[in-house]
Amino acid sequence: MRKLTIVFKDNSQVKYTIRDSVDWKPYFKRHAKSSMKSAVLQQYPKRDNEPIILV
Repeated sequence: MRKLTIVFKDNSQVKYTIRDSVDWKPYFKRHAKSSMKSAVLQQYPKRDNEPIILV
């Protein structure tokens, strides 16, 4: 399982929970990079995987 967390410049955020068999990129591309403050992809379990900073 993965969680994609996107925080926007107005401090609103959206979180997606994505199964391992599904690609996360279409969820990331739904939003404009210019409006993002940060985007983090976390693979679970957390103890085995470091978060990936996308923006």
